[in-house]
Amino acid sequence: MNHSGSRYFDLSHFSMLQISGNDAFEFLHGQVTGDLNQLKLHGWLFSAWCLPNGRVICTFIIFTRDDSLFLILPSMLKDKIIGRLSMFIMRSHVTLKDVSDDYTLMGLEGNDIEKILMQTTTHEPFVTGSMIQSEYFSCLKLWDKTPRYILAIKMENVAELPGGITATSTAGERAGWSLLDIEAGMPWIINSTSETFLPQMLNIDQMHGLSYQKGCYPGQEVIARLHYRGQLKKKMYLGSGNAGIIPGAGDRLVHKDSGAVAGDVIDAERYPAGGFRLLAVVEIQSADSEDLCLEGATDISARLQPITYPA
Repeated sequence: MNHSGSRYFDLSHFSMLQISGNDAFEFLHGQVTGDLNQLKLHGWLFSAWCLPNGRVICTFIIFTRDDSLFLILPSMLKDKIIGRLSMFIMRSHVTLKDVSDDYTLMGLEGNDIEKILMQTTTHEPFVTGSMIQSEYFSCLKLWDKTPRYILAIKMENVAELPGGITATSTAGERAGWSLLDIEAGMPWIINSTSETFLPQMLNIDQMHGLSYQKGCYPGQEVIARLHYRGQLKKKMYLGSGNAGIIPGAGDRLVHKDSGAVAGDVIDAERYPAGGFRLLAVVEIQSADSEDLCLEGATDISARLQPITYPA
């Protein structure tokens, strides 16, 4: 998808959690599907937290700053995640804190963003993989055809945000950022899709967010068994349709003729040129079908294509 110029987005529909303490790394490493040692290489991870049966409760971005780990996740799941994660802390030296009100989250898109950010500090920014950090901000470079970033900056440092970002960029709508996430194959789980899919169905294994070697975490046995037995029957695809009605998360895709369920919508947004784009977890054997439509609306069809992620 091509865009002219740069855009910035308000990401206040996401929340941030801070996990700190002497046992913070080991604690979170033993809860999520990803290998947190990969943070040293990639800077950030898109990963998941699962039930013992392997179903994904929530997806989130993990990154480190100073001596803490941070999670970026949909705000609607924040209280659920805080409540459940807190149950596992027990005697560990771990503090879990909601810091959403302490930080501003911005989405940035454009070719000049990184150059502008580099000018915000008198010190050389610290770069780890796809992560840029200065004394003022943490900036995550996302995988995408167009340079795209998530900027986390403390409220007290917002004045240090370079004016070039907003002065030379256009304010984008929330739906526009969601569309970019969809096209990048980034599945944000919300209430209607929580506890439904295994991480491989969401392509988490293709995003460096799922490890089969790191050891135990909730759901690990089920997830590993699926991998080693090669029994994956569903995965996530990028889809498109020409209807004016936009499917919702949790809606089903079915075969038009038989009515048999083929998969479930993860997210969908209107496409500027018309129609919509969506992410859907669909039976692999049905992905090439030309008769997929929205359940209860046979006039709303969808065509799917595989998603390619960076190596």
